[in-house]
Amino acid sequence: MVSPSSARSLFQRALRIMPQEKKLWLEYFKFELLYVELVQKRQAVLDRTKQEIENNEEDAVLQGKIVEIVFHNAQTTIENDPTFICSFVKILYEFSQFSFVESFIDHIYSVLKEKYSSNALAQSLIAQRPLINERKMIDEAAKKEQDVTFMIAILEQQVRENYEQQLNNSTINKNELWNLYLDFCLQRLSQASDTNKTEHISTCDRVFSLASEQISLTSERYLEWVSIVDHDRAKVVIQKATDHYPNDASLWNKRLSLLIEESTDCKKIKKEFKLTCQNSDVKKSSLIWNTIIDYAQEHDHKWTEELFEQSQMESFNLSVTLELKPKYLQWVHQNKSITQVRQLFDKLSCRTPASLLFYMDYIKIEQSLSNIDNKRIKTAFEQAIIYFGKTSADLWLAYLDHLKQHHSLDFVTISRIYSRALHTLDSDELKRFNTECALKNLT
Repeated sequence: MVSPSSARSLFQRALRIMPQEKKLWLEYFKFELLYVELVQKRQAVLDRTKQEIENNEEDAVLQGKIVEIVFHNAQTTIENDPTFICSFVKILYEFSQFSFVESFIDHIYSVLKEKYSSNALAQSLIAQRPLINERKMIDEAAKKEQDVTFMIAILEQQVRENYEQQLNNSTINKNELWNLYLDFCLQRLSQASDTNKTEHISTCDRVFSLASEQISLTSERYLEWVSIVDHDRAKVVIQKATDHYPNDASLWNKRLSLLIEESTDCKKIKKEFKLTCQNSDVKKSSLIWNTIIDYAQEHDHKWTEELFEQSQMESFNLSVTLELKPKYLQWVHQNKSITQVRQLFDKLSCRTPASLLFYMDYIKIEQSLSNIDNKRIKTAFEQAIIYFGKTSADLWLAYLDHLKQHHSLDFVTISRIYSRALHTLDSDELKRFNTECALKNLT
């Protein structure tokens, strides 16, 4: 077993080599606390008198002086990291039996206050001080079969009061601190039990509302806000959000989705969609188009086709057009004849570019028929190869697999397609192609 002095030497040597290693500092700090515990137990065994202890050279250890030195060296070596400083407090609470711990914790928080007075994260950690020992409180209460819910609620309220007091400090970055406050509220909501979840939702709503009056909330924050409140409140919040960010597609999509949730009135939905598309940036969003087409497919067959046709116009946004081509093809396949599917494929494949998924979906539709049209399947594969032959091993593998299933004796054709793949694919895809061919025995 390594002696305490040898262990200390190892820690110190390691820290000379890696002075910025936070975990090493924390482990060294914990080691010195464990050493205090060891000395304390040894003193108890020896049953020394108080006078003897005071004169003993180990007195400095028992008073936590060595531990203080480790902390001082750590926080002067690793600067501008309030979270690191707070980590020492969490370790200290594991050794709350020592008389010096409370005053030491006060000292650490005073360092945070003085050294990081204008640092929002440091002030956030100070605000959360009442709850830093929460885990230990819960564990001890569980052992005694006690309920600490009420006590935790009081401590949470203290933290919220601390945050709001800190926000009156003019030297702090208000935007950053408000966001840290919101993070705290959302975290507490995520941990809340069913019995007090409603209260936490109300608290979050209040804090979001206060924050929106003081700072400019991001679109992501508005979406978080909407996600926690009830439907009626969400509608109010999302309208405020789209007023603030009229070009944000994710907010408009949420606004549209909320209306869809409560209404089956197609006219109302069409009106809202028209309003949504007044902004050119929002109109280019595939998110919006997928939402409205999903709704239309369930409620209005004619409107669905109109939307799909609109999305495939040459003047339309290319990313939306590409994404919706396979969806349009699948919808026609589900609702119309194979003749109409083929007509649509021929029409859309002429409007380049098209995605690989579009071609593969069409090929699968043809392959699913009882009477397979091999000529059309071959044409589709060849069209896809023009655009994706260099970049997709899967395309060539699917082509070879089809030939092997339906033209197993046509060795010349299979060999020719295999050879073309070898000469066409980029190097990375070629490696994968060869591996898959060997595994599937496609050659």
